[in-house]
Amino acid sequence: MPTSNLQGTADQPELRFREPLLSSISFLADAIGSVYFWWCLGLVWAGVLALASRHGMNPDGLDYLDMASGALSGGPSKLVNGYWSPGYPALISIAMLIFRPSPRQEFPLIHGVNFFIFALALLAFTFFFRAWLSDTHRTESVTDDERRYAIPFAFGTFLWFTLQFIGVGLVAPDLCVATIIFFAAGIGCRLSLPGSSWKHYVALGLVLAAGYYAKAAMFPLGLALLGVLFLWRPSQYLDRQKLLLSLITFLLLAAPLIALMSRRVGRLSFGEVGRVAYLVYVNQVGDDVWVNDHGLKHPPRKLIDKPLTYEFASPIEGTYALAYDPSYWYAGARVRFDLRQQIMALKETLRVYKDILEKTAAFIAGAIVLCGLILREKRLPRIPRNSWWQLAWFFAACTMYALVYAEARYLAGFLVLFWLAVYGALMFRVNKSYAAPILAAVICTLMIPGIVEVVASVPATLQNFVHAKPPDYEAVAVRLRELGLQSGDRLAVVGYSNDSYYARFARLRVVAQIPNADEFWRLSAPELNRLSQRLAAIGVKAIVARNRPVSCAFANWRDLNVSNSTGSSVLLLEDPPLPDTH
Repeated sequence: MPTSNLQGTADQPELRFREPLLSSISFLADAIGSVYFWWCLGLVWAGVLALASRHGMNPDGLDYLDMASGALSGGPSKLVNGYWSPGYPALISIAMLIFRPSPRQEFPLIHGVNFFIFALALLAFTFFFRAWLSDTHRTESVTDDERRYAIPFAFGTFLWFTLQFIGVGLVAPDLCVATIIFFAAGIGCRLSLPGSSWKHYVALGLVLAAGYYAKAAMFPLGLALLGVLFLWRPSQYLDRQKLLLSLITFLLLAAPLIALMSRRVGRLSFGEVGRVAYLVYVNQVGDDVWVNDHGLKHPPRKLIDKPLTYEFASPIEGTYALAYDPSYWYAGARVRFDLRQQIMALKETLRVYKDILEKTAAFIAGAIVLCGLILREKRLPRIPRNSWWQLAWFFAACTMYALVYAEARYLAGFLVLFWLAVYGALMFRVNKSYAAPILAAVICTLMIPGIVEVVASVPATLQNFVHAKPPDYEAVAVRLRELGLQSGDRLAVVGYSNDSYYARFARLRVVAQIPNADEFWRLSAPELNRLSQRLAAIGVKAIVARNRPVSCAFANWRDLNVSNSTGSSVLLLEDPPLPDTH
């Protein structure tokens, strides 16, 4: 008895320590297996990224912002653009209508819109996941325990692809497209289950039409999904005849935009982005498009030969009109098939796909291990019939982009569908004691570096938020205002012009461009005088250039003091002309 008492007394501290530890581990496991945990993690992660990038902008985003503000002042017709789709700028215009941002608040507001779209994407993925799991449950008899480890893997996959490949810092409609992909995929899974009605088929057509309004590429991809569901019928519950209802709904809702697009470009078109992209990335019609004869109907007007200077003040609007609607400036250029050029384009897109494969090596390794475990049990890995359409839609998207141009963000939503289809066919066929740690290893390998990076950035993000420093484009815009430029004034820009964010901030317009900066800086004083007079004649108030050489001190250049390494300089054209020394 004494010995027993002594032993019990010795074990009590260990028990008091072990029970809270086990309880904490159990609580953490339950939390990770909950959808609510992943919602919280996703929103916090995206919120930190949105806050950190709130002053960021990209060239495409500048055009979407111009479309949104144009819709506020000129009506919804300003959202019709031969190149850019109207859905994303429509959301921005609604936010601008509600909040009425100042120039300083515009870029942060757009990142707030991106955060809202991310929340919609998370909602859409949750809808898809539940439908996908119900569809998988019908095939593989998924248990509650298996569902608990499927949730972390599925939501971890979603977060990694959306936040790493798209993010909330890029001002582009790719998050909108991912949202549409998940809603459409969720409805596709629902159609495979008993009890689907005509409402689900109408909903599929409606969602695909919304995808087309978000991005023109979703028009052929929407048709591709309907074709895939028809050819690879997921189950006996999907009614092929009712898919015609989806098709009719899709085409009827897309018809108004197709009509407006066709009227704008002068021929039947669902959007010119594919044609222009093929010209640029396959036919290699690049910077020389305005010089050589490519059959253009209305190219930018050549103002002067030396240095080569273009003017494009009208009829296209926007901060930088050449990018605001490229379909107008490229109208008439002939798309031609050249086998050598097509092969070169395929090589470029395959490099992008190779990079995606390298980044997703953890998914590949996990799938190989699961296949090995299935083979060890003398079973064959197989993808069930109800998942083939997910794979086929993914490969249709890869093929379409491979022919012209691809970026990882274009495929983020499709990659989520692809890997869930693959792992859904494998992880429920392996004992959970093997499957759970493999899935955990895959997700942890991918997500932990990103989470650590975000956590590490929080102090700097908060510091920058509290003691905000104006971004460089704001400093340039303020300086231009101080020099006397006013809203609506016209600028000429030397060199690359797509990132003229300062012009948007100061409400200026870039209406002329000298593409070759080296040629510009070699001008003599009389040549610069002649160029300045020609620019002033079309209403240009100033020339903005970067990296002014020390040797070009003869003009009345004002250097704009900003923190970036590529300092900007401005030459006001109201200044007295330079003396003609020759």
